[in-house]
Amino acid sequence: MAFKSIGQKYGFVSAGDVYRQRIAEADRRAEAEHQKAEIAEAEKLNTAKKLVCDGVISVENAMAYFGYSKEQILAERQ
Repeated sequence: MAFKSIGQKYGFVSAGDVYRQRIAEADRRAEAEHQKAEIAEAEKLNTAKKLVCDGVISVENAMAYFGYSKEQILAERQ
């Protein structure tokens, strides 16, 4: 049997229900922000790799501008 709060049992929103909803919402927001940060980081690395592959900048400059190691920049794209 699934957990049922007192509010659910009697048809109102209890303080505990509100608390759990707020925690769940904060968790969802944090996860969304984490995903956005991962996507931005991947795009930044991809940009560095493209600039080096196209010969626009040297590996050393890409390392200085983007903050990645030589191995990260020269690694195969996935």
